[in-house]
Amino acid sequence: MIIWFDAVTSKEPLLFNTIAIELEKEGHEVIFTCRDYDYVVTLFELLGREVTVLGKHGGGTLYGKLKAGNERIGLLANYINDLENKPDYHISYSCPESTRVAFGLAIPTILINDSPHAKAVGKLTIPLSKYLIYSSCIRNEGWFALGATEEQLKPYDGLDEVAWIRDFSPNDGILNELGLTQEDNFIVCRPEESSAAYMLEKGMADQTHLDTILKEIFETYNGKAVVFPRYEKQKLILKETFQDRIIIPPKAVDTLSLYYYSDMCITGGATMAREAASMGTPSISYYPKPLDVLEYISSIGIPLFNEYTTESAIKKSLELLENVGNKDLMRYQTRTILEKLDSPVDKVLEII
Repeated sequence: MIIWFDAVTSKEPLLFNTIAIELEKEGHEVIFTCRDYDYVVTLFELLGREVTVLGKHGGGTLYGKLKAGNERIGLLANYINDLENKPDYHISYSCPESTRVAFGLAIPTILINDSPHAKAVGKLTIPLSKYLIYSSCIRNEGWFALGATEEQLKPYDGLDEVAWIRDFSPNDGILNELGLTQEDNFIVCRPEESSAAYMLEKGMADQTHLDTILKEIFETYNGKAVVFPRYEKQKLILKETFQDRIIIPPKAVDTLSLYYYSDMCITGGATMAREAASMGTPSISYYPKPLDVLEYISSIGIPLFNEYTTESAIKKSLELLENVGNKDLMRYQTRTILEKLDSPVDKVLEII
């Protein structure tokens, strides 16, 4: 069979590549498409995967998202329709454009999703899909509110990150790549997703609270921050404010190894905090409201801390940075926990 993966955020290349490796072992063919956004394209390059880049992010307005989404549907439709052999399945992390194209071309979609709070993309993708794979820590009611049916639901007992982290070994080459050494102190940071539809509703376009948090951290922390901005304006604000106290990678890097050697990770979203915490590195998410998966990760002993305000994120950051000597114990405890959890890979293989 031919399996078509479409990636639109920087989390997806890692997950999709892990699934694709297992599918290829079983004799299936895989193809990848993505949009030009964030570190997505260079992540595929880092993984050694060929990917066809079609379309781009729509920016910080609803009109921009609508226009870019419609343009991308046309590009994807032409690309898939022109293939000599049509894909047998489409897999996406609830991408509205590729899911719409798959539905229109009668290609069944397998969605993987951990974000029922992202209501717009959920409503645009779940009703058009055949299956929905998600962590069982997410309540079914959230999916039903977005149009899911009982027959679509395919829960698994674990986390997405288990797929690519459980057997991971760090490589200190990432430090040299960024001008760091194992003796250097540094943290990893990611601003909030200020242009996502669910953040635009809160009037957050082009804003970030990370600058406020870093100012407080740098008052007492004698180290640097490796920062992964989501948008150009965030990059300009942070670089102007902190100069050589921060490092902004120009392309995708081995973030898993970076987490391993860092003192802490802090993000206004979820993915980096989840990944770093799953490596045993203490991590903070300052996303402004509870999310099922983040709450679950924290509850089972993985070192992820959910702080819903800038003030509490600063307080927890300073507390964690005073106790960086406990990392080895955290890593051992986290690795033990991950060994007991499932990943979405087996659920995909079961369906296909």
